[in-house]
Amino acid sequence: MPIRPGTDLALLNGLLHLLVKNDAIDRDFIAQTTTGWEAMESFLEEYAPQTVAEITGLAVEDILTAACWIAEAGEWMSLWTMGLNQSIAGTWNTNALCNLHLATGAICRPGSGPFSLTGQPNAMGGREMGYMGPGLPGQRSALVAADRAFVEKQWSLAPGTLRETGGNGVIAMFEAMERGEIKACWVICTNPVATVANRRHVVQALEAAEYVIVQDAFADSETTHFADIVLPAALWAEGDGVQVNSDRTMTLARKAVPPPGEALPDWDIIARVARAMGFEKDFAFTSAADVFAEASRFSNSKTGYDITGISHARLRKGPVQWPAPAGDQQDRHPIRYLPPDGHDPVFATADGKGVFFARPWMRPSEWPDEEFPFVLNSGRLQHQWHTLTKTGRVDSLNRLNPGPFVEVAPQDALTLGLQQDDHVQITSRRGRIVLLVQISTRIQSGTCFAPFHWNDRFGEDLTVNAITPDAVDPVSLQPGFKLCAVALERVEQSVYQNTDDAEPIRKGHPDMMMRTLSTHLGLEQSDKSVIASLPEDARAWLSGFLEGLEMAPPNVGEVPILPASAPLPPKIHARVGGILAGLYSRAHVNHPAMMPQEEITEAVLTPRITVWWASQTGRTEGLATTITSWLQEASHEAESKCLDTFDAKRDLSGLALFVVSTFGDGDPPDCAVPFWDMLREHKKPISDLKFSVLALGDSSYANFCGFGRVLDGRLQELGATPLLERMECEPDFEDAVETWRAVMLKAFAGTKTDEAALPLPTTAVVPASGTREAPVMARLCINERLCSVGCERDTRRIGLDVSGTDLNWAPGDALGIWPSNPEPYVETVLRALRLPDDTSIVLRGCGTVGLREALVRHLDLCRPNPAMLKILGSCAPGFLPHLLKDASLSVVAEEVPTLFRRMQPRLYSIASSPNVSGRVVELTIGVNNTPWPGICSNWLAGSEEGADVPVFIQPTTHFQLPADDVAIIMIGPGTGIAPFRGFLQERAARKATGWNWLFFGERHAKESFYFHDELAAFLTEGVLTRLDTAFSRDQPERIYVQDQMEAAGAELWKWLQKGAHIYICGDATRMARDVDAALRRIVARHGNLSVSEADTFVSNLTREGRYRRDVY
Repeated sequence: MPIRPGTDLALLNGLLHLLVKNDAIDRDFIAQTTTGWEAMESFLEEYAPQTVAEITGLAVEDILTAACWIAEAGEWMSLWTMGLNQSIAGTWNTNALCNLHLATGAICRPGSGPFSLTGQPNAMGGREMGYMGPGLPGQRSALVAADRAFVEKQWSLAPGTLRETGGNGVIAMFEAMERGEIKACWVICTNPVATVANRRHVVQALEAAEYVIVQDAFADSETTHFADIVLPAALWAEGDGVQVNSDRTMTLARKAVPPPGEALPDWDIIARVARAMGFEKDFAFTSAADVFAEASRFSNSKTGYDITGISHARLRKGPVQWPAPAGDQQDRHPIRYLPPDGHDPVFATADGKGVFFARPWMRPSEWPDEEFPFVLNSGRLQHQWHTLTKTGRVDSLNRLNPGPFVEVAPQDALTLGLQQDDHVQITSRRGRIVLLVQISTRIQSGTCFAPFHWNDRFGEDLTVNAITPDAVDPVSLQPGFKLCAVALERVEQSVYQNTDDAEPIRKGHPDMMMRTLSTHLGLEQSDKSVIASLPEDARAWLSGFLEGLEMAPPNVGEVPILPASAPLPPKIHARVGGILAGLYSRAHVNHPAMMPQEEITEAVLTPRITVWWASQTGRTEGLATTITSWLQEASHEAESKCLDTFDAKRDLSGLALFVVSTFGDGDPPDCAVPFWDMLREHKKPISDLKFSVLALGDSSYANFCGFGRVLDGRLQELGATPLLERMECEPDFEDAVETWRAVMLKAFAGTKTDEAALPLPTTAVVPASGTREAPVMARLCINERLCSVGCERDTRRIGLDVSGTDLNWAPGDALGIWPSNPEPYVETVLRALRLPDDTSIVLRGCGTVGLREALVRHLDLCRPNPAMLKILGSCAPGFLPHLLKDASLSVVAEEVPTLFRRMQPRLYSIASSPNVSGRVVELTIGVNNTPWPGICSNWLAGSEEGADVPVFIQPTTHFQLPADDVAIIMIGPGTGIAPFRGFLQERAARKATGWNWLFFGERHAKESFYFHDELAAFLTEGVLTRLDTAFSRDQPERIYVQDQMEAAGAELWKWLQKGAHIYICGDATRMARDVDAALRRIVARHGNLSVSEADTFVSNLTREGRYRRDVY
């Protein structure tokens, strides 16, 4: 049945509708062995044949016939594979298919049942080993306490070792790696650069990763070119292993040939690495049989999974179908879930009954429209395997399809003016590829098919998964490969190179044509050799030199040099050196050799240093100004600039010092987003840029200095020269920066032709009152709980009276608070240090203070310093009071400051307008106790009214209200509402005419609708034009602010078109990313833009100051 892609669920529901209508279901089976049927019959009413035909594109007669066949068959089977699974509704598709079997009773009987097929045996058997999501061996889940306990016992792990969590899927994993949250990866037996949907994120992730290991049987896959280490693995035929078929049959595949060279089976490599890491006992496997023996211990009576009676020794006699318990003698066990008495099946659910799920068909967001009217379906050919690393080496197979292609229906080819072997550009919302046209009657009009076999190794713009969507099924987390909306356009372009010289992607290296160079030198054809007179050893040496260049190409800007010891005559030595210089030595238009004399004087003799800064709160800007003054004092011509003024045509050369903070979860600050987008897309080398990076961050976050790290890496990949290693700083960076100062000035002194002596430190500047360095005292006057009694959360309205101070603020600014440590923490630390509490210690910026005062006010007693972990003999971070509870240290007073982090202030968005609250600054804070108590939020919440609180104002340069007549859209769930309350108060006080739209969300409306009465009054008064709320736990389906945004997407797009500014405040880990993604989808959908155009639109909003974020 030629079904329209993405509509399987509608068909399956429609077939069950007909079976119910014609009473072709087994009501006794349903009543005795299932649950959930009561909701099904009314649900199925919506799937009448005519409706299903309109959705699926099938003829009504065909739908009726299929239902009739099922009804009359008695015994029937379903077989499905990736076409059903690789969908954002893949889990629901499978549920609907199982609904058909449960409704007809066609399950657990010979000749009946749902039968999943995958592409290869180990994809079937691997699931039982627990490698997917939260899986544990033996069809268990890390989300189930009993399963975790069983596995911990089997592996002799302490109770509680296994976490109650699962992975976020491949797509999210690479996105996390791209953000710098994952530092290293080990890729085994897969080629994700070619096979993962929207593979751009994979490429950027592997480029961002600090360490990439690829374990493969073939060294030239697309992914191995990103590897820092390649581990040679054996093929399945080069080692013993057990393969599992779809019918649960296990077969021992014996080693047919020995692996070449140093290649080893995957299990052996993993075990060797584990033993080298100190896990000798747990990975003492000597054979694949040992590994299988351990797996056989993980039987699961609940699911019927049992292989305790199977071993390599038994499988040598022949295949065995599980379940096969210990002592079993039967080879075949075809029926699962049947009890010994042979009565109704008992399924692997809590009550032993099969479950019906009413799963509605909903049109996916990836759907054809006017801009992308076709559907691209991708997959594999029957005679090739995935990315051709193995089957692509078989000439007889390659002759069947010599190169990449796309199949197009004859009627579509006629409309588009396409002929056989034309080139067609295939464009999706994510990018473009160009393939050869194959006109085929196998393809429905409106669709096209392209195999994903040919990728970067074969030419540019061929990778099908560069354009496929990476939206995932929320349950299986599998992306919807099979439904990709595209546009087709004939182009005059030949991209496919069916030659071994086609170079794949390289990580930071230019393309090279070493074979051409080798041929030119005559190393392949001695009759025309440039060096025909060379002796054999010299020829061998030169050949080896060129092979080395091919294996490790030079970075951009590097020119290979023949060593003086090379066994070559002087003339040949000089000639080869000249060829290498001609191939690799390049000068750009802004290189001194290409510049007028007066420009050479400025660029070379007195080079200007630009200190580029990017900051969200303003601290980095202040530091950049300080560093600029240091450079100027050292006789450098230096200036400080924000990265939002960076001009790629002008600024990608010369001398630069980047002082950048990390925003949210590894992202650039808003002012650096356009710069970072430009740098990631930049292709040409920037070898004329010399730079250094000073990165600010906080190691309590997973992605410490994330933006500084990826910036440094990207600049080096593009060929820029680092003048000194990247400097990474904690929030208390003063001492570290002061030490770095001399190193930095020395490095930049080397860039001048007339070096000046390094300057002496200047006189310290006394900080102004009311700043971070010199806070003032405020009086706590409001400490009000905003959540209702019984709420699991504790959110507070805090008011601080700053009367008597000179503090001034505006909506959007932040209030900094210097907290104090709780007395129990201080006592715990004093006991561990074994020093009198009046011991004098010296702290930077404070002079000599008593130990107790230092512990109360100046040192962080929550997060352990690496020096403290070292003295404790621990490598794992934790909560410092817990770590020191039973500790007894031997330290002297001078060591104390080095053992602790310095206390850092907490910045809170101000939740009031001075025009309304007067001299009282209001905050909205969430009291944090996960995973450990937050110092500042608990200190404030536990303080009595009248208490003194050290505070300062952190002015914002980015999160400010626009002109009074400009509309604003505010997204602030939870405590993120804080600045927007201030915005609304300010606009009401100023009688601003601009429209105001607020999105607010929390878990429950009754418990946590913060400032409900005040917002209601704003609505009544017309200050608040629109209020959309999302209380995620008040209904069965979770609803968040981003969902409400998309529901109102058309109106939101109209506001943006009219010039509205959009603001986000709140959690950076999930909310800000989800909201940003929703915004981009809204722009693409309602603005009729491609994904790249939508990204550009949002980047322009940021550049224009119309898209602002204050996230934490």
